[in-house]
Amino acid sequence: MKIGIYGGTFDPVHNGHISIAKAVKNELGLSKVFFVVAADPPHKHDPSRTPAAVRFKMMKQTLWYKRGLIASDIEIARGGVSYTAETLEQFKKLYPEAELYFIVGADMLANFPTWYRPDRILELSQLTAVQRMGQEEDLKALEKRIETDFGGNIIVTRVCGPDISSTEVRRRMLEAKPISDIVPFQTELFIYENMLYMPDELKQIKEKLAGSLDPERLRHSLLTVREAILLAEKHGLDTEKARLCALVHDCAKLRGEKLSACMRRVGFVPTADEEQNPYLIHARLGAMTAKAEFGIEDPEILTAIERHTLGSPDMTPFDEVIFLADKLEPTREYRSVASMRKLAYKNLDEAVAAVIRNNVEYTESIGKPVHSSTMSTLAAIETRIKS
Repeated sequence: MKIGIYGGTFDPVHNGHISIAKAVKNELGLSKVFFVVAADPPHKHDPSRTPAAVRFKMMKQTLWYKRGLIASDIEIARGGVSYTAETLEQFKKLYPEAELYFIVGADMLANFPTWYRPDRILELSQLTAVQRMGQEEDLKALEKRIETDFGGNIIVTRVCGPDISSTEVRRRMLEAKPISDIVPFQTELFIYENMLYMPDELKQIKEKLAGSLDPERLRHSLLTVREAILLAEKHGLDTEKARLCALVHDCAKLRGEKLSACMRRVGFVPTADEEQNPYLIHARLGAMTAKAEFGIEDPEILTAIERHTLGSPDMTPFDEVIFLADKLEPTREYRSVASMRKLAYKNLDEAVAAVIRNNVEYTESIGKPVHSSTMSTLAAIETRIKS
């Protein structure tokens, strides 16, 4: 049996990591590849790093459906500073008959002689190097020098890793830019659900929301953030503003005494329509709460929160992005949602109209009246589409 050992901080894991592991596995005929999530690598000490337990959980979620790729917490469980030689010794004890292939980027070969016990690493495994595009090192010379100095065998694969970095993922998250093209879908969901790599002020808002919203509502809000960023980027709108709006859009989606207390705090007096249709309360109350309790003054954000449930005949593109992000985020699984998601990235008006028609059809099917504002919004948008 041949086993690949692929170590790293994976903060976060991205498409490049997955692509490399799959390609090496296929080229060398490996039975499986273990992604060893580092606890505290001596050459990369950084107190700001995402906690190891969180990175491991992210890796497990990422690899859940990827056959032959396995998340390993062997270094985390061992604790203390992690050395590759010790990790390989543990794998050798677990798989005494297996051939171990330790996978590294070819750029690491230059520093390999400085690692802890390089001779032991080469005794326990075949050092397996993956090249990067535009690599300038003389790999043949490095390979020969290492083999001469420490023995063992080095494999320089034909695999060329894509130009993606964890640093780029973190930068995009900080700046409210999409990451769908550079991380696996499950990784992306984990990052948003846990608000990794986002500004501290947004994390503070999330913690405040966690104190009032139920867990599923909070998760919905965090994934609405993801959808809002993607839609705003696609349609040329302010992604940072969309991120903030999506995060707080359901801040007043409360029940019982929590709802009553929120209404009292901000001086909310329900209209006759809201008293008759309580599901409408959270939209206008949400806008008032966002201003009073989260310090949001931007009228575009406050208006979009107020309009995210029923819409409005004069919806702006920003209103539509928040409306659609709320209805189309990844946990939404109602009929035809997939086709409406695709439509949302082509035309906002047509997507809003499709979502409203779907809502009207469902409401009528369960014998409930359709709100007049829903129909006026639909009529206005359909007129806009035809013009």
